[in-house]
Amino acid sequence: MTNENITVQDLGEDTDLFIVTGTTDAHSADEAVRTYVEQLTGETIETLQDADDLVEFRISYRTDWAWMPGPNAEDPMDGATLVREERGKGLQRFAGFMVQA
Repeated sequence: MTNENITVQDLGEDTDLFIVTGTTDAHSADEAVRTYVEQLTGETIETLQDADDLVEFRISYRTDWAWMPGPNAEDPMDGATLVREERGKGLQRFAGFMVQA
């Protein structure tokens, strides 16, 4: 049994790009995205992508992600931008997977 608290955030407009945090395991990130898509849309990722076979995600893990706050001072996540490396200097960094269908 695991104590992971995995979260999935949809970054793409067409349900094809996600950031997954709370795990360091690529398989867990893959499964989390599949579950997220099915719960959100009621469809599998394969159906949404019109795929005949299992959709294989491109998955990359980084430890230098950061959210650059958006212009709304009351809600900095409104319009926030996901950044990494030098653009994230001075911002709180976190680790996560970028998952793309």
